[in-house]
Amino acid sequence: SAPSKVTDIEALIDGFHSEHQREFNFRRDDAPVSIFRVGLTATGMVPKAELQKHEVRKNKPKTDKTRDVWFDGKAHTAMIFERENLTAGATFDGPAIVEQFDSTTVIPPNTTAEVDQYMNILIRVQE
Repeated sequence: SAPSKVTDIEALIDGFHSEHQREFNFRRDDAPVSIFRVGLTATGMVPKAELQKHEVRKNKPKTDKTRDVWFDGKAHTAMIFERENLTAGATFDGPAIVEQFDSTTVIPPNTTAEVDQYMNILIRVQE
């Protein structure tokens, strides 16, 4: 392996040739050296994440948008919600789709979705 701390490129190249000598019993100082993979493993302590807690107010979000979806070979009409418009305490039944800029959450039929105080969408299967 190369030195853990390299202050110049010449030391890195010399370290490579030294390791090559140790591993293969010869060295070619005139041969070009290419770095094609670098790995790093690190362990550290980080402070606990402070999640913003929102006030929960039970509500049924409204939407005029729907889309036809298929579950288990059957057509259903799903409500379409924008994630940014959902508030803590929102509850709604599936089928539904929650859209946001970086993901889509599918709420299947026979489930209930609830937005918790940390803005997670909890999906519960109805019994």
